Amino acid sequence: MKEKTDSLLVSIIIPTYNYAGFLHRAIQSCLNQSYKPVEIIVIDDGSTDNTKEIVQSYGDKIVYIRQENSGVSSARNSGLEHAAGDFIAFLDADDYLTENAIEIRLKALMQNPYAGAVVTETYSQKNESLSYKPGFKTDNVSDKFYEDLLLGKFPFGTCAALIRSAIAKQFRFLTGISNGEDVVYFTKIFFTAPVCYITEPTAVTVWHGDSLRHNIDELKKQDVGLARIIFDDPFYGGAIEHLRKDYTANRHLELFRKLYLNGEKKIAREHYRKAIALKNERILKIDYLIKFIKACF
Repeated sequence: MKEKTDSLLVSIIIPTYNYAGFLHRAIQSCLNQSYKPVEIIVIDDGSTDNTKEIVQSYGDKIVYIRQENSGVSSARNSGLEHAAGDFIAFLDADDYLTENAIEIRLKALMQNPYAGAVVTETYSQKNESLSYKPGFKTDNVSDKFYEDLLLGKFPFGTCAALIRSAIAKQFRFLTGISNGEDVVYFTKIFFTAPVCYITEPTAVTVWHGDSLRHNIDELKKQDVGLARIIFDDPFYGGAIEHLRKDYTANRHLELFRKLYLNGEKKIAREHYRKAIALKNERILKIDYLIKFIKACF
């Protein structure tokens, strides 16, 4: 790490709600960073477990803020308001960072001063096994990275980004939804300034039964409303409208897959048909087609 970066503070915002069983690992991964200094902010979203005791065991190493239960978006927004860093990262309480995560990301931003954020690949952990599949073959810098995000060209994780504070604080996470709120926020971040992409994973996303990613009831409630939230936003002035159909078709396929795996085959079939109606070529996704055929019986 170049000497001139030593005085740059990185704020890591950790929203948590009743995730005391995971929180120690997340906090420790921040404390173990090869880059210093870091500011670790834990936003306790009204937990009823022993979250407070775990955080307090670290003393003044952690900034602890407790609020009434208002959802993950509200918690992240509270973190943005309190963050004092030159750069900001987000880490869900059930995920964790590699030891050189901040060093790798900050180095990329120092080498690309016009970039507003850096995004790396992430490991996916199921049980104790780690795996990852890069979305792109090489590191790159792009001013169209918002398109890659909306088209699902890489497996994006909130925990894999580092953002210049001046840009991160221009926006807020949308409250009232708990699936896709990160896409809404980061599409604006990536639309605002070029983004560095790094193939090396610097974070681990942990998959488990209690994860918000698997909240089927919330998924059914939101349906594809996320598309309207993103593309009807006057912030873009119509500049991303050409991506609407592709994004909506992909969203239907995502809902199809998750609902199918959850055993809700009837609703899953409806989403598959809607995806094909929007983009006929989606039928060429063989794994989805096989699931659709099975869902018909």
